[in-house]
Amino acid sequence: MSSNESIPADSTASTLSLNRVKFGVFLSLQIPSAICSIYVFSQYMKRPNFRQSIHNHVVIVLLCSSFIFVTVPVSASEAFFFTAHVRPESNLFCAIWTWIHYSINISNLILMGFACAERHWLVFRLNAMRTRRSRILYHYIPIVLCMIYPWIFYFIFIFLYPCEPAYDYNQLLCLIPCYFFTNSIANTDTFMNNWIPIFAIPILSGALFIRFILQKQRMQIEVFRWKRDRKMVIQLLSITSLYISGWAPLQAATIYDNIVLGGVAPPFVVAYFYTFPYFVHLFYPFVVLLSNPELRGRIRDIRPQAT
Repeated sequence: MSSNESIPADSTASTLSLNRVKFGVFLSLQIPSAICSIYVFSQYMKRPNFRQSIHNHVVIVLLCSSFIFVTVPVSASEAFFFTAHVRPESNLFCAIWTWIHYSINISNLILMGFACAERHWLVFRLNAMRTRRSRILYHYIPIVLCMIYPWIFYFIFIFLYPCEPAYDYNQLLCLIPCYFFTNSIANTDTFMNNWIPIFAIPILSGALFIRFILQKQRMQIEVFRWKRDRKMVIQLLSITSLYISGWAPLQAATIYDNIVLGGVAPPFVVAYFYTFPYFVHLFYPFVVLLSNPELRGRIRDIRPQAT
């Protein structure tokens, strides 16, 4: 394949250079992230107390989902960054790519919002989750719904919605699927699937922290419960900080697009801001590892044996 075939004629040298930088950055993070995900997941599976603890279930699901994102959509994006062109030039490929990309991103975002709400129950009303029925109704079913709803939503509007595809093979993610040009659907998607969870996450996490501090004196009487709940709060706040850092730039750009530009994201928003949530998935296993004292202690135990 000749260089003229690999690089579109309208691609500037600066754009290609910047894409190569993105390729190098994501590749350098992708491999350690995948290794860390496998390690953290194996530790959760090896320890029954980790695996069976109800407050770890969402953490594990997010870990698996982020691992899939790191290995599939990130790899597809790296291929684009390396050539500055989508290969193969196919509407079906673009549809599948955007479907997987959007579905994993939004399912994780919604599930994180649910986790912030559920942690109030796990910290302050854990007894309400003791029965099998309550766990099924208020824990397992919401997790399943959070994970499958985005896949169904985006399958319908990417593959089944009657509109003419307008994919751009010179843009990341082929720019946008055609349902975005229908304002009512695009606004519903943006508001319901993006803005509600991204605003709910810091509000619910902040409320949890405030409630925890206010009840600190009473909870210190039960030392074991205090330590357990403190770990849950610290872990949630750590993951929340990661999600806000990764999603806030994109959502700020989306708000600007909707208010100023009429709801259609320009290419530079897709090229730059769409990659910020990638860092959520790439850094997630490290945040889980560092926010869990038991896992950190396990690494310290292994280190002398490796030297």
